[in-house]
Amino acid sequence: MPQPDRPSTTATTATTLTAADSPAEAPGADQLLHDVIVSTPPRARHANGIATGTLAGFDTDGTALVDIAPFDLRSVRARSVAPLDPGQVGQPVALGFEAGDPERPIVLGLMLAPAPAQAPRPAVDATIDGERVTLTAEHEIELRCGDAAIILSADGRIQIRGTYITSHADATQRIRGGSVNIN
Repeated sequence: MPQPDRPSTTATTATTLTAADSPAEAPGADQLLHDVIVSTPPRARHANGIATGTLAGFDTDGTALVDIAPFDLRSVRARSVAPLDPGQVGQPVALGFEAGDPERPIVLGLMLAPAPAQAPRPAVDATIDGERVTLTAEHEIELRCGDAAIILSADGRIQIRGTYITSHADATQRIRGGSVNIN
């Protein structure tokens, strides 16, 4: 008897069983599938990029535990690329995620607190009018160049420091003081 022509491609047929078509075990399989779906916790969403969390503590073996608020996760074991110690518990941390899994965090480091605002420094008052330069300060003015310095203090002291100090006058040079010490 001749063979019927076979198509060059094979077709795949999928069969779906319904309660009416299936044997008596199918309702039990449906219940099992339902139970597995209900008892399986939903997988957390994919973690893209870097997130912030809080160092919650340490496990008995010293592994860091972190809270990750964006994923509503608490005390998740985390590997760390930065040294951590118990004094840092409660500090915010930067977190990366292995394979984008929020349940596999990696502590990248501690978040730095913003620098405290410093009191504004008073501006230096400098007047330049072409004939005179006036510098005014509340405590001290120091002019420095290498090892040489002239320091003017608010209490009236003037210090001149240098390796060699030369004083030269074309006219009279006076030195006055309550007492004058030379050498």
